[in-house]
Amino acid sequence: MRLNGRRVGTVVALVSIALTAGCSSPGKPVASQTSATASPSSIASGPAQGSCQLGPKSVPECGVLWGVATQPPTEAVIKGLESAVGRKFDFVYRYHDVYQAIPDSAERQMVAGGRILHIAIAARDFASVDRAGVTWAQVAAGRFDSSLSQQARGIASLKVPVFVTFEQEANQKQKLGVLGTAGDFKAAWRHLHALYAKAGATNVVWVWVMTGAQDNLAGASTLWPGNDVVDWVSWNVYNQSGCAGGAIDASKYVSFQDKMLIFYNWMHEHGPAVGMDSAKPIMISETGSAQYAGDPQRSADWYAQIPTTLQKYPQIKAVGLWASRDGECNYRFQDNATIAQGVAAASSQPLVNAVRIPDQP
Repeated sequence: MRLNGRRVGTVVALVSIALTAGCSSPGKPVASQTSATASPSSIASGPAQGSCQLGPKSVPECGVLWGVATQPPTEAVIKGLESAVGRKFDFVYRYHDVYQAIPDSAERQMVAGGRILHIAIAARDFASVDRAGVTWAQVAAGRFDSSLSQQARGIASLKVPVFVTFEQEANQKQKLGVLGTAGDFKAAWRHLHALYAKAGATNVVWVWVMTGAQDNLAGASTLWPGNDVVDWVSWNVYNQSGCAGGAIDASKYVSFQDKMLIFYNWMHEHGPAVGMDSAKPIMISETGSAQYAGDPQRSADWYAQIPTTLQKYPQIKAVGLWASRDGECNYRFQDNATIAQGVAAASSQPLVNAVRIPDQP
Protein backbone atom coordinates (compact mmCIF):
# COMPACT_ATOMS: atom_id res chain seq x y z
CA MET A 1 0.00 0.00 0.00
CA ARG A 2 1.07 3.60 -0.51
CA LEU A 3 0.73 6.19 2.23
CA ASN A 4 -0.67 9.18 0.33
CA GLY A 5 1.53 8.11 -2.57
CA ARG A 6 4.68 8.11 -0.43
CA ARG A 7 6.54 5.64 1.72
CA VAL A 8 8.71 8.19 3.46
CA GLY A 9 9.96 6.63 6.67
CA THR A 10 6.94 4.40 7.05
CA VAL A 11 7.54 1.49 9.33
CA VAL A 12 5.91 -1.83 8.89
CA ALA A 13 6.71 -4.60 11.26
CA LEU A 14 6.47 -7.88 9.54
CA VAL A 15 4.78 -10.84 11.00
CA SER A 16 6.58 -14.06 10.33
CA ILE A 17 4.18 -16.94 10.77
CA ALA A 18 5.37 -20.43 11.29
CA LEU A 19 3.83 -23.74 11.93
CA THR A 20 2.50 -25.64 14.79
CA ALA A 21 4.37 -28.83 15.60
CA GLY A 22 3.74 -31.55 13.03
CA CYS A 23 2.87 -29.25 10.10
CA SER A 24 2.09 -30.57 6.66
CA SER A 25 4.42 -30.11 3.70
CA PRO A 26 4.88 -26.59 2.26
CA GLY A 27 2.08 -25.34 0.06
CA LYS A 28 -0.51 -27.79 1.33
CA PRO A 29 -3.27 -27.03 3.85
CA VAL A 30 -3.29 -28.89 7.15
CA ALA A 31 -6.03 -31.44 6.64
CA SER A 32 -7.31 -31.37 10.20
CA GLN A 33 -8.14 -27.64 10.10
CA THR A 34 -11.05 -26.97 7.80
CA SER A 35 -12.74 -23.86 9.14
CA ALA A 36 -11.30 -20.47 8.20
CA THR A 37 -13.59 -18.82 10.76
CA ALA A 38 -12.84 -20.96 13.77
CA SER A 39 -12.29 -19.09 17.03
CA PRO A 40 -8.62 -18.42 17.77
CA SER A 41 -9.10 -20.26 21.05
CA SER A 42 -9.67 -23.43 19.03
CA ILE A 43 -6.17 -23.32 17.51
CA ALA A 44 -4.08 -26.24 18.68
CA SER A 45 -1.18 -25.45 20.96
CA GLY A 46 1.96 -24.60 19.06
CA PRO A 47 5.61 -24.41 20.07
CA ALA A 48 6.34 -22.80 23.42
CA GLN A 49 7.02 -19.09 23.48
CA GLY A 50 10.59 -18.32 22.49
CA SER A 51 11.39 -21.97 21.71
CA CYS A 52 12.13 -21.59 17.99
CA GLN A 53 15.21 -20.30 16.17
CA LEU A 54 15.69 -18.71 12.77
CA GLY A 55 17.19 -21.07 10.23
CA PRO A 56 18.99 -20.31 6.95
CA LYS A 57 17.63 -17.25 5.12
CA SER A 58 15.82 -16.29 8.33
CA VAL A 59 13.15 -18.94 7.83
CA PRO A 60 11.81 -19.93 11.27
CA GLU A 61 12.52 -23.54 12.16
CA CYS A 62 9.12 -23.46 13.82
CA GLY A 63 6.88 -20.77 15.23
CA VAL A 64 6.23 -17.28 13.97
CA LEU A 65 7.44 -13.68 13.69
CA TRP A 66 4.74 -11.02 14.18
CA GLY A 67 4.79 -7.27 13.64
CA VAL A 68 3.13 -3.99 12.66
CA ALA A 69 3.31 -0.83 10.55
CA THR A 70 3.45 2.59 12.18
CA GLN A 71 3.25 6.22 11.23
CA PRO A 72 5.24 8.11 12.38
CA PRO A 73 7.98 5.47 12.19
CA THR A 74 9.51 5.86 15.60
CA GLU A 75 10.63 3.50 18.33
CA ALA A 76 8.14 5.17 20.68
CA VAL A 77 5.20 4.45 18.39
CA ILE A 78 6.30 0.84 17.93
CA LYS A 79 6.51 0.40 21.70
CA GLY A 80 3.07 1.95 22.13
CA LEU A 81 1.57 -0.58 19.76
CA GLU A 82 3.45 -3.37 21.47
CA SER A 83 1.85 -2.28 24.73
CA ALA A 84 -1.57 -2.31 23.06
CA VAL A 85 -1.22 -5.88 21.80
CA GLY A 86 0.71 -7.21 24.80
CA ARG A 87 3.91 -8.36 23.09
CA LYS A 88 7.00 -7.23 21.21
CA PHE A 89 6.90 -7.29 17.44
CA ASP A 90 9.49 -9.34 15.61
CA PHE A 91 9.78 -7.53 12.28
CA VAL A 92 9.93 -3.87 11.32
CA TYR A 93 9.26 -2.98 7.70
CA ARG A 94 10.79 0.33 6.57
CA TYR A 95 10.85 2.17 3.27
CA HIS A 96 13.73 4.10 1.69
CA ASP A 97 14.58 5.73 -1.61
CA VAL A 98 17.83 5.28 -3.54
CA TYR A 99 19.58 8.08 -1.64
CA GLN A 100 18.63 7.77 2.04
CA ALA A 101 21.07 6.51 4.64
CA ILE A 102 20.47 2.93 5.79
CA PRO A 103 20.24 2.12 8.63
CA ASP A 104 19.04 5.29 10.29
CA SER A 105 19.12 5.77 14.06
CA ALA A 106 15.61 4.38 14.56
CA GLU A 107 16.52 1.23 12.63
CA ARG A 108 19.62 0.69 14.76
CA GLN A 109 17.42 1.02 17.86
CA MET A 110 15.02 -1.56 16.50
CA VAL A 111 17.79 -4.06 15.79
CA ALA A 112 19.28 -3.47 19.24
CA GLY A 113 15.85 -4.17 20.73
CA GLY A 114 15.68 -7.63 19.14
CA ARG A 115 13.63 -6.83 16.05
CA ILE A 116 14.48 -7.83 12.48
CA LEU A 117 14.43 -5.19 9.77
CA HIS A 118 12.81 -5.49 6.38
CA ILE A 119 14.11 -2.70 4.14
CA ALA A 120 12.26 -1.77 0.95
CA ILE A 121 14.26 0.34 -1.50
CA ALA A 122 12.14 2.23 -4.01
CA ALA A 123 13.24 3.56 -7.38
CA ARG A 124 12.43 7.00 -6.04
CA ASP A 125 13.88 10.21 -4.75
CA PHE A 126 11.43 11.01 -1.96
CA ALA A 127 12.56 14.63 -1.99
CA SER A 128 11.31 15.01 -5.57
CA VAL A 129 7.69 15.34 -6.67
CA ASP A 130 8.52 13.45 -9.87
CA ARG A 131 7.54 9.85 -9.15
CA ALA A 132 9.14 8.72 -12.42
CA GLY A 133 12.37 10.62 -11.84
CA VAL A 134 14.23 7.39 -11.06
CA THR A 135 13.76 4.53 -13.49
CA TRP A 136 14.56 0.84 -13.25
CA ALA A 137 16.80 1.13 -16.30
CA GLN A 138 18.86 3.81 -14.55
CA VAL A 139 19.28 1.57 -11.51
CA ALA A 140 20.33 -1.33 -13.72
CA ALA A 141 22.81 0.91 -15.55
CA GLY A 142 24.55 1.85 -12.30
CA ARG A 143 23.49 5.49 -12.09
CA PHE A 144 22.87 5.22 -8.33
CA ASP A 145 25.64 2.77 -7.48
CA SER A 146 27.41 5.16 -5.12
CA SER A 147 24.45 5.67 -2.78
CA LEU A 148 23.14 2.13 -3.18
CA SER A 149 26.55 0.71 -2.29
CA GLN A 150 26.66 2.93 0.77
CA GLN A 151 23.26 1.59 1.81
CA ALA A 152 24.52 -1.96 1.32
CA ARG A 153 27.56 -1.31 3.51
CA GLY A 154 25.28 0.16 6.17
CA ILE A 155 23.11 -2.95 6.17
CA ALA A 156 26.21 -5.14 6.29
CA SER A 157 27.38 -3.24 9.38
CA LEU A 158 24.35 -4.48 11.35
CA LYS A 159 25.83 -8.01 11.26
CA VAL A 160 22.38 -9.58 11.66
CA PRO A 161 19.98 -10.88 8.99
CA VAL A 162 18.06 -8.12 7.19
CA PHE A 163 15.26 -8.63 4.68
CA VAL A 164 15.73 -6.42 1.59
CA THR A 165 13.28 -5.72 -1.24
CA PHE A 166 13.81 -3.68 -4.37
CA GLU A 167 10.70 -1.84 -5.63
CA GLN A 168 8.00 -3.52 -3.61
CA GLU A 169 4.70 -3.92 -5.48
CA ALA A 170 6.39 -3.45 -8.85
CA ASN A 171 3.35 -5.05 -10.51
CA GLN A 172 1.19 -2.05 -9.65
CA LYS A 173 -0.15 -0.57 -12.87
CA GLN A 174 1.17 2.87 -11.90
CA LYS A 175 4.69 1.41 -11.72
CA LEU A 176 5.04 -1.24 -14.43
CA GLY A 177 5.43 0.68 -17.68
CA VAL A 178 5.92 4.02 -15.91
CA LEU A 179 9.20 3.18 -14.17
CA GLY A 180 10.27 0.81 -16.94
CA THR A 181 9.66 -2.54 -18.55
CA ALA A 182 9.63 -5.92 -16.85
CA GLY A 183 13.07 -6.51 -18.32
CA ASP A 184 14.29 -3.26 -16.76
CA PHE A 185 12.97 -4.34 -13.36
CA LYS A 186 14.64 -7.74 -13.49
CA ALA A 187 17.92 -6.19 -14.62
CA ALA A 188 17.74 -3.62 -11.80
CA TRP A 189 17.00 -6.34 -9.21
CA ARG A 190 19.92 -8.46 -10.36
CA HIS A 191 22.21 -5.43 -10.48
CA LEU A 192 21.31 -4.50 -6.90
CA HIS A 193 21.83 -8.09 -5.77
CA ALA A 194 25.34 -8.08 -7.30
CA LEU A 195 26.08 -4.66 -5.83
CA TYR A 196 25.19 -5.89 -2.33
CA ALA A 197 27.38 -8.95 -2.72
CA LYS A 198 30.29 -6.74 -3.78
CA ALA A 199 29.70 -4.54 -0.71
CA GLY A 200 29.91 -7.57 1.59
CA ALA A 201 26.24 -7.51 2.60
CA THR A 202 26.07 -11.27 3.03
CA ASN A 203 23.51 -10.85 5.83
CA VAL A 204 20.81 -9.79 3.35
CA VAL A 205 17.79 -12.01 2.68
CA TRP A 206 16.07 -11.04 -0.58
CA VAL A 207 12.27 -10.72 -0.59
CA TRP A 208 10.33 -10.26 -3.85
CA VAL A 209 7.16 -8.31 -2.97
CA MET A 210 4.15 -7.98 -5.29
CA THR A 211 0.59 -6.80 -4.83
CA GLY A 212 -1.84 -9.65 -4.32
CA ALA A 213 -4.76 -8.23 -6.32
CA GLN A 214 -6.30 -10.21 -9.16
CA ASP A 215 -5.80 -7.43 -11.72
CA ASN A 216 -2.05 -7.31 -11.03
CA LEU A 217 -1.29 -11.01 -11.51
CA ALA A 218 -0.41 -10.62 -15.19
CA GLY A 219 2.20 -8.03 -14.27
CA ALA A 220 3.68 -10.25 -11.59
CA SER A 221 4.16 -13.05 -14.11
CA THR A 222 6.65 -10.90 -16.05
CA LEU A 223 8.71 -9.69 -13.09
CA TRP A 224 10.35 -12.79 -11.63
CA PRO A 225 14.11 -11.99 -11.50
CA GLY A 226 15.33 -15.54 -10.88
CA ASN A 227 15.47 -18.18 -8.16
CA ASP A 228 19.15 -17.43 -7.56
CA VAL A 229 18.44 -13.85 -6.47
CA VAL A 230 15.20 -14.30 -4.49
CA ASP A 231 14.93 -16.02 -1.09
CA TRP A 232 11.29 -15.31 -0.15
CA VAL A 233 8.13 -14.65 -2.17
CA SER A 234 5.80 -12.00 -0.79
CA TRP A 235 2.61 -10.10 -1.52
CA ASN A 236 0.11 -7.86 0.29
CA VAL A 237 -3.36 -8.79 1.56
CA TYR A 238 -6.05 -6.17 2.26
CA ASN A 239 -9.76 -6.15 3.01
CA GLN A 240 -10.40 -2.72 1.50
CA SER A 241 -14.20 -2.98 1.29
CA GLY A 242 -14.37 0.01 -1.01
CA CYS A 243 -12.36 2.38 1.19
CA ALA A 244 -10.03 3.27 -1.69
CA GLY A 245 -13.04 4.86 -3.38
CA GLY A 246 -13.89 6.84 -0.27
CA ALA A 247 -16.89 4.79 0.88
CA ILE A 248 -16.83 1.68 3.08
CA ASP A 249 -19.20 -0.98 1.80
CA ALA A 250 -19.60 -3.94 4.16
CA SER A 251 -20.89 -6.09 1.28
CA LYS A 252 -17.38 -5.93 -0.23
CA TYR A 253 -15.85 -7.63 2.82
CA VAL A 254 -13.33 -10.35 1.98
CA SER A 255 -11.63 -12.57 4.53
CA PHE A 256 -7.87 -12.72 5.04
CA GLN A 257 -7.86 -16.26 3.69
CA ASP A 258 -9.85 -15.53 0.54
CA LYS A 259 -7.75 -12.47 -0.34
CA MET A 260 -4.50 -14.28 0.46
CA LEU A 261 -5.42 -17.21 -1.78
CA ILE A 262 -5.60 -15.07 -4.94
CA PHE A 263 -1.84 -14.78 -5.22
CA TYR A 264 -1.13 -18.01 -3.32
CA ASN A 265 -3.02 -20.07 -5.90
CA TRP A 266 -1.50 -18.13 -8.80
CA MET A 267 1.99 -18.76 -7.41
CA HIS A 268 1.46 -22.51 -7.22
CA GLU A 269 -0.44 -22.86 -10.48
CA HIS A 270 1.55 -20.48 -12.69
CA GLY A 271 4.79 -19.69 -10.86
CA PRO A 272 6.74 -22.67 -12.23
CA ALA A 273 5.90 -21.59 -15.78
CA VAL A 274 7.73 -18.29 -15.22
CA GLY A 275 10.69 -20.06 -13.61
CA MET A 276 9.67 -19.56 -10.00
CA ASP A 277 10.48 -22.09 -7.31
CA SER A 278 7.00 -22.09 -5.77
CA ALA A 279 8.26 -23.90 -2.66
CA LYS A 280 10.12 -20.82 -1.42
CA PRO A 281 8.99 -19.41 1.94
CA ILE A 282 6.12 -16.95 1.74
CA MET A 283 5.79 -13.58 3.43
CA ILE A 284 2.57 -11.57 3.58
CA SER A 285 4.44 -8.30 3.79
CA GLU A 286 1.46 -6.06 4.56
CA THR A 287 -2.06 -6.83 5.69
CA GLY A 288 -5.00 -4.97 7.17
CA SER A 289 -8.77 -4.57 7.21
CA ALA A 290 -11.05 -1.64 6.59
CA GLN A 291 -12.92 -0.42 9.65
CA TYR A 292 -16.72 -0.65 9.78
CA ALA A 293 -18.02 2.28 11.82
CA GLY A 294 -21.17 0.49 12.92
CA ASP A 295 -19.58 -2.92 13.41
CA PRO A 296 -15.95 -2.75 14.63
CA GLN A 297 -16.22 -6.34 15.85
CA ARG A 298 -16.27 -7.48 12.24
CA SER A 299 -12.87 -5.88 11.68
CA ALA A 300 -11.64 -7.28 15.00
CA ASP A 301 -12.66 -10.79 13.96
CA TRP A 302 -10.88 -10.34 10.59
CA TYR A 303 -7.57 -9.90 12.42
CA ALA A 304 -8.29 -12.50 15.10
CA GLN A 305 -8.75 -15.22 12.47
CA ILE A 306 -5.36 -14.72 10.79
CA PRO A 307 -3.56 -17.41 12.86
CA THR A 308 -6.33 -19.92 12.10
CA THR A 309 -5.75 -19.43 8.37
CA LEU A 310 -1.99 -19.54 8.74
CA GLN A 311 -2.20 -22.87 10.51
CA LYS A 312 -3.62 -24.30 7.28
CA TYR A 313 -0.95 -22.80 5.03
CA PRO A 314 2.40 -23.60 6.67
CA GLN A 315 4.42 -22.27 3.73
CA ILE A 316 3.55 -18.77 4.96
CA LYS A 317 6.32 -17.80 7.34
CA ALA A 318 5.86 -14.04 7.65
CA VAL A 319 3.00 -11.52 7.79
CA GLY A 320 3.11 -7.76 8.32
CA LEU A 321 0.30 -5.77 9.93
CA TRP A 322 -0.18 -2.36 8.33
CA ALA A 323 -1.32 -0.04 11.14
CA SER A 324 -1.40 3.19 9.19
CA ARG A 325 -3.51 5.13 6.70
CA ASP A 326 -3.48 4.93 2.93
CA GLY A 327 -5.47 7.79 1.50
CA GLU A 328 -9.11 7.15 2.35
CA CYS A 329 -8.29 3.79 3.91
CA ASN A 330 -7.65 3.70 7.65
CA TYR A 331 -5.90 0.56 8.86
CA ARG A 332 -4.89 2.04 12.22
CA PHE A 333 -6.41 -0.71 14.34
CA GLN A 334 -5.01 1.05 17.41
CA ASP A 335 -7.61 3.81 16.96
CA ASN A 336 -10.47 1.50 17.95
CA ALA A 337 -10.42 -0.47 21.21
CA THR A 338 -12.56 -3.29 19.82
CA ILE A 339 -10.39 -3.78 16.74
CA ALA A 340 -7.23 -3.52 18.83
CA GLN A 341 -8.56 -6.36 20.98
CA GLY A 342 -8.95 -8.49 17.86
CA VAL A 343 -5.33 -7.81 16.92
CA ALA A 344 -4.25 -8.61 20.47
CA ALA A 345 -6.17 -11.90 20.29
CA ALA A 346 -4.29 -12.86 17.13
CA SER A 347 -1.00 -11.67 18.60
CA SER A 348 -1.38 -13.95 21.63
CA GLN A 349 -1.61 -17.18 19.63
CA PRO A 350 1.22 -19.76 19.94
CA LEU A 351 1.76 -19.70 16.16
CA VAL A 352 3.01 -16.12 16.33
CA ASN A 353 4.87 -16.23 19.63
CA ALA A 354 7.37 -19.02 19.19
CA VAL A 355 10.45 -17.42 17.59
CA ARG A 356 13.15 -16.02 19.84
CA ILE A 357 15.07 -13.03 18.49
CA PRO A 358 17.77 -11.95 20.94
CA ASP A 359 18.57 -8.32 21.66
CA GLN A 360 21.76 -7.09 20.03
CA PRO A 361 24.64 -5.39 21.85
